[in-house]
Amino acid sequence: MQLFALIRDSFRESLDRKIFWVLLLIESAVAAAMFCIGFSPGGIDILFGTWTFNTTEFTTLATLDSAKIAALAVHFILDLVVGWAGVTLAIIATAGFIPTLLERGAVEVLLSKPISRTKLFIGKYLGSMVFIALHATFFVVVTFLVIGTRWRVWMPGYLLAIPLIVILFSYVYAVSAWAGVMYRSAVAAVLLSIGAWVMFAGVQAAGDMFDAFPSWKENRLAYATVSMARWCVPKTHDITYVAAKWSGASASTELVPDVEEADRKPIQRAGQSERRRMDLNPLYTIGSSLLFEGVVLLLAMWKFARSDY
Repeated sequence: MQLFALIRDSFRESLDRKIFWVLLLIESAVAAAMFCIGFSPGGIDILFGTWTFNTTEFTTLATLDSAKIAALAVHFILDLVVGWAGVTLAIIATAGFIPTLLERGAVEVLLSKPISRTKLFIGKYLGSMVFIALHATFFVVVTFLVIGTRWRVWMPGYLLAIPLIVILFSYVYAVSAWAGVMYRSAVAAVLLSIGAWVMFAGVQAAGDMFDAFPSWKENRLAYATVSMARWCVPKTHDITYVAAKWSGASASTELVPDVEEADRKPIQRAGQSERRRMDLNPLYTIGSSLLFEGVVLLLAMWKFARSDY
């Protein structure tokens, strides 16, 4: 009961922040922009036919089937809008939860109540997850309806992006919560969590480069180092591949217009690497990432439990 009350209070605190409504407005604007785009045989129309983009000249885009339209939704809408802009704004919105809890005067009142510090920390952490779950549910459901009614492609698996978005956010928010406990500063929490996120993405990108250019693997030390780091850190970009697999989407490289044959070989290798990532067991990629998150949260809870306030 105490834990539920803490989660509820944290969620109510998020509703009082203007960025909650800013995120809601951005999500609605993205869905409205998607509704203004339509697909027809051999073409894409914008603003209900005001502009038309002919795709018949491109071999890869000549047939915009359901798998390619699903790839457009997952790789560009979910990955760019939610995966980067959305998570960044969400981190900014929630970074102050833990530092606000530790402000002088507030923490003394909470610690005077019959509740353990561990439960207090978990309640605040889960409150942020509820904040993200609400936004993820709204955005995914609305865009799911737009894709089905306007783009004429119904993807039930796309709805599974809701828990995936929450999991993606949790990877980064674990670092934010740890920074909030360590430095009691929302600014530090934002900077360190976004920095960690960039580092996670950089490690994954480095691994993808080794897959795209096999000759690089001849440097065994560099390849072993990147492979080890790739396993240890949260696999943030794999969330997109899992969502693509569950939605029945094709690889994002199939949306690339025709290029010269010499330039197409790296794209083909990238596509092969992408399909291998889509075939990975979700339990492996998500489980190993949650292991990293669990270690960071345990360190944050240990620091919170041992500190004097």
